[in-house]
Amino acid sequence: MPLENVNTNELYSLLPAEVCQELRQNEQSIEVPQGASLIQHGVLPVGLIILESGAVQISVPCSRRSASMTSAQTGKVFGMRAAIAGELPEIDVTCLENCRVTVVPRDSFLAVLKRNPEAYFAVAKVLSGELQIAHRILRSSRLRLPVTRPV
Repeated sequence: MPLENVNTNELYSLLPAEVCQELRQNEQSIEVPQGASLIQHGVLPVGLIILESGAVQISVPCSRRSASMTSAQTGKVFGMRAAIAGELPEIDVTCLENCRVTVVPRDSFLAVLKRNPEAYFAVAKVLSGELQIAHRILRSSRLRLPVTRPV
């Protein structure tokens, strides 16, 4: 059963009420246990995943080690780029505790976007936020890497 208070996530808060209502019709709310993977790099997610409660770790696998950032921000939307472009995610999102998430299937999400092209502005804003997160993760990772000097 979908959650009633849908305007609390970063996508729905930017959308007109009628678009939120369309998306709500296709949502599924699920409980996810600690340690479960919400998004796995290289694996296409089933759709948008919206964190409703709990804490997750977002990590970017790198050649030497993963760079990560912990986020307890409810309302965060994951899988947007994969849903829009069909590209495989480059991040891992893992539950640090039991979480409640809302899933919007990719096909349903794309159908709503097609009927409501004004929603693309909200999508662009969410994608921009994802780029900012990736930039922060990579920058903080670079600051923690040991400096190696050529011999």
